[in-house]
Amino acid sequence: MPNDPVMTRQGKTLIALGASVAAGCQPCTEFQVKAAREAGACDRGIQLAVETALGARNAATRGIDRWSERCQGARPELEAPFRSELRVLAELVSVASAVCVQSVPDLVLHLSEARQAGATSDQIRAAVGIAKSVRNAALEQIEVVLAQEDEHLASATGASVGCGPDQSCGCN
Repeated sequence: MPNDPVMTRQGKTLIALGASVAAGCQPCTEFQVKAAREAGACDRGIQLAVETALGARNAATRGIDRWSERCQGARPELEAPFRSELRVLAELVSVASAVCVQSVPDLVLHLSEARQAGATSDQIRAAVGIAKSVRNAALEQIEVVLAQEDEHLASATGASVGCGPDQSCGCN
């Protein structure tokens, strides 16, 4: 695909920018914006990548919200005293969530909030361990879908998918 405009350096940096935004990685996003500009991407191209990624991230959030509502059923109103009693738990959930969505600023904030709420180091380590386990399970599911896509592409083109010595990308 030497003439494919999507797979130019500029196209690849815009894809990386979108992935960085969707992952919630602020340092990655900053790096990729600079890389996209250096590769010749215009402000509109950068904005398209950012908007598209935010749309995907928001759609995933809305989808899991609908799914969790089906699993949970009716959502009761949570009163302030109840929230206050479970502040440590809520902050540990926020720590785990920040790990899963790879949001460094949220992780820093909620680690501090969890400690202020009285969470112990063991509780914080447990929440982070749970989050990593969940994130890894989600990544395994993504790998299953990507492997199926590779099989689909290989059967559709009759060729192997990916980089290698027989590909024109130059990878070995």
